Amino acid sequence: MDSRSPAVTRAVALVEELARQRRPLGIAELARSLDLAKSTVANLCTALEGTHMIRRVDGRWSLGYKVVELGQAFLAGTDIVEEFRRTATTLPVGAQETMLLAVLDGLEVVYLARHDGSQPIRLASDIGRRMPAGVTALGKAMLASLPDDELDERLAGIAELPVLTPRSHRTIEELRRDLELTRERGHSLDDEQNTEGVVCVGVAVPGSAAATPTAVSATLLAARLTPELRESLVTDLTSLARTLAQTAAL
Repeated sequence: MDSRSPAVTRAVALVEELARQRRPLGIAELARSLDLAKSTVANLCTALEGTHMIRRVDGRWSLGYKVVELGQAFLAGTDIVEEFRRTATTLPVGAQETMLLAVLDGLEVVYLARHDGSQPIRLASDIGRRMPAGVTALGKAMLASLPDDELDERLAGIAELPVLTPRSHRTIEELRRDLELTRERGHSLDDEQNTEGVVCVGVAVPGSAAATPTAVSATLLAARLTPELRESLVTDLTSLARTLAQTAAL
């Protein structure tokens, strides 16, 4: 790992690997994943345990409660998260749906906040979780908002697309066509590409692509998405995105 502070870089990589796996890992498994010696990983774990960033679970290692504390501190100090939570409850139609706020990190979506409406639906969208951008409405909205040169640069790093359902895109060309449609209509659509039976509509926050691409979305069962409901959700999401853009500019 190329860094002026290799120990710090390795420690961060270890914490990220535990977050990605979402389960306790042993020293040997961490060493293989990080391509490090087991002695190095053992030393890192001991140091991170002392800061409460990770903890022992039956002889293996898992994220510590300090990670939750830091994450909550970040969200508490982020105006756009608070504005999302407040405004989502006031939307004429969207308030009844499950709505999400996320940012784009490389080619992954990172969830920042969620509004749970009255419509029941199960989501794997815990705050802080990452998902491939190409299979989410949030991710496609943000990718489509990027300038062409930046989009090309990000897509050039894709060796293969994640296929989560039969509707997931198989090729970069399919994804690019989807992004072009997203630009033309002003909103993105996850048409059961992430989870079978579930659809999402997404809108990018205006102006956010220049700094940290940000987007909002509504998630619902595919059987419920009529053309009229889709139009209403796009209207609400566009209004929410504009409000968040004003908050970010303050």
